[in-house]
Amino acid sequence: MNKWIFLFFLFVVFNSSAQERQFTVWNKNEVSAAPSDKLTLKLAQKVHYSPERNSVDLIYGEFFLGYESKIWLEYGLGFRHSKLNLQNGSWLDENRPMFYFSLSKEIKNMELSFSNRLEYRVFKNVEDHLRHKQSLNLYFPNITHWGMQFYVSEESYLKLNGAGTHLARLSTGIKALDKTHFGMKLYYSLQKAKNINSWISTDIVGLNLNFTI
Repeated sequence: MNKWIFLFFLFVVFNSSAQERQFTVWNKNEVSAAPSDKLTLKLAQKVHYSPERNSVDLIYGEFFLGYESKIWLEYGLGFRHSKLNLQNGSWLDENRPMFYFSLSKEIKNMELSFSNRLEYRVFKNVEDHLRHKQSLNLYFPNITHWGMQFYVSEESYLKLNGAGTHLARLSTGIKALDKTHFGMKLYYSLQKAKNINSWISTDIVGLNLNFTI
């Protein structure tokens, strides 16, 4: 496993040094439980950290309650509270109720999923708005007996107040460990965020830890 992780981070270093871009480190810790065969409850906390500024850019907590009506279909509700560092000594609070549905299918030992999420973003001093997120994920066949997989994904965010698409990411990563009660993902993302009339590029290196109880 160490060889694959080394190659993954080598790819990240070469890609991020190709041009000057912002760089952040993300960490997400999630706990999930199944109250019944069809229901799943997830609680998560995430931090975005900027090494350049030596500061936390964003922190949030969220929960989702999902219902698997079919093997290939899941939908549910969620809520997130986040704090965005405005880099001027103040933080912007956001409350976000969410509704999502996900379609998934296994194709020749590969897992394909397509998800949509509708979000209502509520701020104190900024205009509230609806936003739509869509994402596509492809997991390749396991390369180890403990469930190690490579995956690629894309996601985009569309503001429904007339602003249009303002955020998009392309990601590649490793599901380094997938056990009954614990999972770990390492990934790299290239993010494009719209700022007035220009797009800002950011390199992201992330670590996700999943605990199942």
